[in-house]
Amino acid sequence: MGCSEIMSNIGGLIMDNKLVTFLSVALFAFVITVIALAVSNNNNASDLEECQARLDMLLSQTTTTLATTVLPTDVPTTTTVPSVTP
Repeated sequence: MGCSEIMSNIGGLIMDNKLVTFLSVALFAFVITVIALAVSNNNNASDLEECQARLDMLLSQTTTTLATTVLPTDVPTTTTVPSVTP
């Protein structure tokens, strides 16, 4: 049984089972696509975590404090009215 006879048998098997061959190639392409998307998603997740960490660092450096003035409530206020003489 020579190499050409084996290749001829494989070629005949593929041509006799076109649907199985097509589904096998489609499954292979699907598996490769899923692996590529998983790697891409992992890279995106790590990039997102890095951006969030940098954003938190920048926001913590730029916080501002507001000064508030509290007026005492127990001090009486007096109003003087100027007198008018005709």
